[in-house]
Amino acid sequence: MLARSLLACLLLSPVLHAQIGATPQTWSTAGGTARGFTAVVDLADPRVEIRVTSPLSPLQSYEALLQTTSAWHTALGNQLSINANYFGTFTATTADVIGISKSDGVQVSPIRQFAAIPDPALVISPSKVALIDYVTSTQAAAARWAIAGVGPSTTDTVPGTMLVTDGVNTGTTARVDPLVRNPRTAIGTNQSGTQLYIAVVDGRQPSWSVGMTLPELANVMIGMGAWRAINLDGGGSSSLLYSPIGSALQQNRPSGGSHRAVANHIGFSLAQSVVVGAACGNAGSIGNTGSFRLGSNNWALTLQGSQPGSLAFAALGFPGNEFACGACTFLDVFTWTGVPMIGGNATWAWPVPNDPAFAGLVVGAQWLLLNSTISPCAVVPGLFASARMHLTLLP
Repeated sequence: MLARSLLACLLLSPVLHAQIGATPQTWSTAGGTARGFTAVVDLADPRVEIRVTSPLSPLQSYEALLQTTSAWHTALGNQLSINANYFGTFTATTADVIGISKSDGVQVSPIRQFAAIPDPALVISPSKVALIDYVTSTQAAAARWAIAGVGPSTTDTVPGTMLVTDGVNTGTTARVDPLVRNPRTAIGTNQSGTQLYIAVVDGRQPSWSVGMTLPELANVMIGMGAWRAINLDGGGSSSLLYSPIGSALQQNRPSGGSHRAVANHIGFSLAQSVVVGAACGNAGSIGNTGSFRLGSNNWALTLQGSQPGSLAFAALGFPGNEFACGACTFLDVFTWTGVPMIGGNATWAWPVPNDPAFAGLVVGAQWLLLNSTISPCAVVPGLFASARMHLTLLP
């Protein structure tokens, strides 16, 4: 009966709304009309993927090859992309990134510090919690992703602060050219670090957009909910590209008439399948064949390193409560599809509906070791688990 109760049940869930969104904006400023985009990224959604321009491989005497944000956005298939750090050019195609930049845990550019004051920067932890601060080497080392604005300098009397500091507008002391109307790019966080706020403002186009001063830009960020924010590279570098799912590309209007090649970028995508968690012992690695797509024949789950004797079963149901199927119907087709973990490796393919109306699937799975001495899993007392995971598949 216990085995029967752990058979698979199917839940067709509504499509989750993308947690990455950008909206065209029009602002009235003291200097005239300004236009651009604001965007919000929900880092608390486990499907959100973060990307910062990767380091060169092999490493060179320069840190980056110049690339337009639009080309980078397209090459990576991002949903949202903006330009990031200031940079200095070496040649027409190569550049040095100014300030800290990290991509998936790998440093692209080191911290820049004037006297004892580091640049204001955004760092994001491996668990996707964001922090804006005058980032120290310790904070930078712990980050998985990082980008920076610029702080003080011998060539500028402006202090180089954050754009927004603990909810207060500090735009007049941020760099660069705080009281001059320019195209602008800014990024901020809420107090808990679970939300990112982005603003890209067009400028130097009187008939379209006059640009913004940094105090004006700070007010935009505060209005979005930013607790802290930094000013990124602006002027002709300011770029935003947004590819809504199922809709046409949206982009800002760069002051130079087209997107400028820049040294680095930050972008975001929404995964269509994601492993949310694994617990209850040591099962080795859990992987899959790639993003789930409508029209595919199947989606394969792979376990590697499982101990021999593991018994695989699946329970498909409500997130966080995969064992209580509620009103779900047990499907006999899943009863015996588990593959015993013999020899430490197994691949288990799950059929996926090839139907355009299919809305999505929430999946929970448990791999059990019976009569094992490893740590017990509290979800099912009396059984010992090698792994537990939860993932969401979307069309």
